[in-house]
Amino acid sequence: MHGQAATDEHISLSEAAKIAPGRPTTNCIWRWCRRGVLSRNGERVRLQHVRVGGKIFTTPRWLEEFGRRLAEADVKYFDLSEAAAAAAVSPTPRRRRFRSQSQYEQQRRREIEEAERELEEAGI
Repeated sequence: MHGQAATDEHISLSEAAKIAPGRPTTNCIWRWCRRGVLSRNGERVRLQHVRVGGKIFTTPRWLEEFGRRLAEADVKYFDLSEAAAAAAVSPTPRRRRFRSQSQYEQQRRREIEEAERELEEAGI
């Protein structure tokens, strides 16, 4: 239980900056509290804090939760991106083999005429 008390102890933002991964500045910790960080999926994640008088405090546990929530939001984005990319990947169409150049030209002409009809019907 002694470890739990240490993670719930309020610390100043300058103390939080010293223990945060990457050693951000105190101003950066303040921005995490005030504005938060925009995750990849558009979710804004803020560092939980309290104001006592004119001072701002957080806890090591809140700092850890902030990092976890930000990572979870990013994972959601990457999972969705991977799913969208997998759904968007379509097999490469197989090339038709034609017996002669004239067959190819006839098929190509039909495709062009069909595309032109579709454009005309759409008013383009």
